[in-house]
Amino acid sequence: MKKRVIVIGAGYAGLSMAAFLASRGHEVEVLEKNPEIGGRARLWEDKGYKFDMGPSWYLMPEVFERFFKLFGKDINDYLTIHKLKTYYKVFYEGHEPVRITEDFEKTKALFESFEPNGAKKLVSYMEKAEYKYKTAMSEFVYKEYKSIFDFFNWKILTEGLKLDIFATLDSFVRKYFTDICARQILEYAMVFLGASPANAPALYSIMSHVDLKLGVWFPKGGMNAVAQAIAKLATEHGAKVRTGIEVKKILVENGRAVGVLTDEGTLPADLVINSGDYAWGETKLLEPEYQTYKPRFWEKRTMAPSMFIVYLGGEKEASLP
Repeated sequence: MKKRVIVIGAGYAGLSMAAFLASRGHEVEVLEKNPEIGGRARLWEDKGYKFDMGPSWYLMPEVFERFFKLFGKDINDYLTIHKLKTYYKVFYEGHEPVRITEDFEKTKALFESFEPNGAKKLVSYMEKAEYKYKTAMSEFVYKEYKSIFDFFNWKILTEGLKLDIFATLDSFVRKYFTDICARQILEYAMVFLGASPANAPALYSIMSHVDLKLGVWFPKGGMNAVAQAIAKLATEHGAKVRTGIEVKKILVENGRAVGVLTDEGTLPADLVINSGDYAWGETKLLEPEYQTYKPRFWEKRTMAPSMFIVYLGGEKEASLP
């Protein structure tokens, strides 16, 4: 049956959900409180400059390609991406900055300069990271998990130890490297995932395979262009995306969501999907009797580490490396 669906938030997740539901014939409306779409990947424009507010790199392009293929579309009709020759530059305290590039031989030489047998250790580490990546992508990532019992399949039980799911990333990296510079290159991605290497699962070593081997890409128009591409896909299937409208409350009757209260009034719905932060949706949009976790639960949580970001604009033109 055709249903009216309201999706809260026009980030990657919300827009993707809108595209899926609209393609199946539902009446979908996406409500975004900011004046632009993208969520954490929104765009900020000021004095002629444009800044991506969140994600900086386009990784695992095959995942995005697969998403568009689910709709019978070619992502190249929606987005133009470039593979970077220089992935990033790392600045250390008391050490010369280093450049990570698409040339893995140079990366091996860099790790060799960090400590004896560094290149050999890196190759061994990367082989393990590649195995984890391929196993995760083929066995776990695209599987639907409806209950906790879905996690206890034969593959997880047999491969769990090989994937180091019970070790931390920091302890796993230290098995290979003692040099702080080498370790930080292999662990830095945890900051973007909202975790610390000291408590993140060692399975996340797959990120080293992702950026050091699979490569770092960048879309024309910045990371917000990805949100624009997904929004275009969603609207082509009939979804509506509205910006500058804030949801104040999810309206519930008899245990079911029946609509939302916005700063512009009430909107009815058969289904409401919150793609915003879990804690925010629970504590700010739902009445206490409908909250899965109460405010005191969230108050005891460590939400995520953060960082200090500076947005700088210069007069010199630059091209993609």
